Amino acid sequence: MNSSQTELSHRSFDYRQSHLDPDKGSGYDRRYREIPWRRYLWSREQTALGHVLAEYFDDRPIRYLDFACGTGRIMQFLQSRVSSCTGVDLSDTMLQLCRAKLPAAEIIAADLTENDILADRRFDLITAFRFFTNAQPDLRRQALAILVRHLADDGLLVINNHRNASSLLLRMSRALSKDLHCMSEREVGELTAETGLAIIDAFPIGLWPGHDSVPMILPAWLHRFLDQSAHRCGLGRSLCQDILYVCQKARTSSGTDSVDSSASSNTLCEMAL
Repeated sequence: MNSSQTELSHRSFDYRQSHLDPDKGSGYDRRYREIPWRRYLWSREQTALGHVLAEYFDDRPIRYLDFACGTGRIMQFLQSRVSSCTGVDLSDTMLQLCRAKLPAAEIIAADLTENDILADRRFDLITAFRFFTNAQPDLRRQALAILVRHLADDGLLVINNHRNASSLLLRMSRALSKDLHCMSEREVGELTAETGLAIIDAFPIGLWPGHDSVPMILPAWLHRFLDQSAHRCGLGRSLCQDILYVCQKARTSSGTDSVDSSASSNTLCEMAL
């Protein structure tokens, strides 16, 4: 699906409304406990996040914000590794579970695109998982611009695209005439560039197609091997289903050239072998 098709498919859809269902929180957590494919993706995402901290932050204090934090999955993994932990979401039912898991964290119920109550606060690390792919294009741009405003000058933003449009999974879906919300590598590059970000690293996950409704046929170790191999061959960001992007504010003309968003080091994947 190209950019214009994606825009059309989202035209009458507001992703924010999908999280107001009173059963959203319990159902979301249950899927990550019970569905093998989701467990695999999350295990690899945890590995990537751990290496982002080790590679880019050393031992310095980290002011951390999780945007669209939901039930606190990402925050719960990172809370012991950061100096302060803040989560923002608009789903009351998901935040109830989040507060129960993370009583010491700052949990805020708000839609930052409507009311940015964070004011002038800055964060060293910001994460936003499973948001941008699902959101309509206008919401993507609004939300990312706000996150960039709250990102410290030397901070990192980590986002993911869990339905990469060129992945083997989405190619198969299109062949079967199934329309899944997705986002292309080009759309990610354009979105980050428009908001003043440069992609400095990426972590591709899920070369072999997987889905919530399909049992995992291959063992996790073989999935990891295939993901690593695709990345080394330069095919990971084209063919893998879930891509984590590590972004920083693009350097100004007075500094050195910003990193090309199409380039990616092997650092994260090599460390995760």
